[in-house]
Amino acid sequence: SCSLADVQQPTNTMTPPTADLTLALIARGKGTQNYTCADATATPAAFGAVANLFNASCTVASGNLGSISEETIGMHFFADGTTPEFDIIGLGETQAKKVESMAAPQPTNVPWLRLQAQEQGTTSPVKQIYRLNTVGGVAPADCAGQEANSVVTVSYEAEYWVY
Repeated sequence: SCSLADVQQPTNTMTPPTADLTLALIARGKGTQNYTCADATATPAAFGAVANLFNASCTVASGNLGSISEETIGMHFFADGTTPEFDIIGLGETQAKKVESMAAPQPTNVPWLRLQAQEQGTTSPVKQIYRLNTVGGVAPADCAGQEANSVVTVSYEAEYWVY
C-alpha cells in the first residue's frame, strides 16, 4: 500500500474535491464506451460503458505508470441507460450522476467527468469519482454501415479518482 495524501489530480477545470473528501483509490479502467445507431443515417447516441477496474493508486502516486496491476479490483458499468455504477472490491457499489465535464486535452479522447454518488443504489462510502486521463472512447462520426438498433463499442481507458 502507499500514501495518496499528497497526490494531486492532473490539471483540469472541474470543481476540485472539497477538503472533507479523502482520495481512497485511483483505478485504471479498461473497456468500451458504447453507442447505439437507430439506423445507418443516425448519429451515434451514448449508451453507457463497461470497464474492468485495476488498482493504479501506487503507480500514479510514484509516477511509474508502466506497472499497473493486472488484478481486477472491480467493474464499471451502467445500472440502466443513464446511471454509471462502480462495483469495487472492499468499497462496495456506487451509483453516480454526472455533475460536471470538460473536454479531454486531446479531442480523440472522451471527456473528463466529475461524478457524484447517489444515495439510491449506493452501498459504499464513496462521495465523488473523477474520470481523468482518458484515452479513446469517442463515438464514430456517423452510423454509416451499421444495422438498425446496433451497438457500436469503442475501446477506452481512463483513470477513476475515487473519493
